[in-house]
Amino acid sequence: MDVQLEKRLVELRAEYESGQKILKDIELKLEELENRKKILGETLLRISGAIDLLEEMLGESEGLQESEIKADHGAPKGNMEVPNVIRQPLEKARIILEEAGLSAGEVVEQKGVLPVGVMVGDVLRQEPKPGTKLPAKSAVKLVVASKGKSLPPLDKRSVCDSFSDRG
Repeated sequence: MDVQLEKRLVELRAEYESGQKILKDIELKLEELENRKKILGETLLRISGAIDLLEEMLGESEGLQESEIKADHGAPKGNMEVPNVIRQPLEKARIILEEAGLSAGEVVEQKGVLPVGVMVGDVLRQEPKPGTKLPAKSAVKLVVASKGKSLPPLDKRSVCDSFSDRG
């Protein structure tokens, strides 16, 4: 009976050590996955900021093209062209709109990642878009940046660099 108990004890110790090794391997893999998750999250954050910035820049150029087309055909009297107030501080945007014969309407705060160069209180978007014609004194909705994270600049030591072809 003692021989069987000792044999079982040896088997259990071996099984325990094997389980400990497996557990350690799993913990290492989980740690690696958490690091990869963090890096991916940071990368997606940067990509999101870049998307916002590019959409904003494309929106500005579309607004300019629309205003050039409308200017060529002549605007009806009493209609005012919506100026571009994107990236302007809220108070300056209000002044610009008033000088154009319009007014700042609803102001909505947007939290989250701020594109590079955008400060809290700056206009992120406006509705209607720049270049649109509106009756005098019409209101323009403004989306303003509120407290959030700003995007760090991308450089050789950035998180994205580990995914690039450069060595």
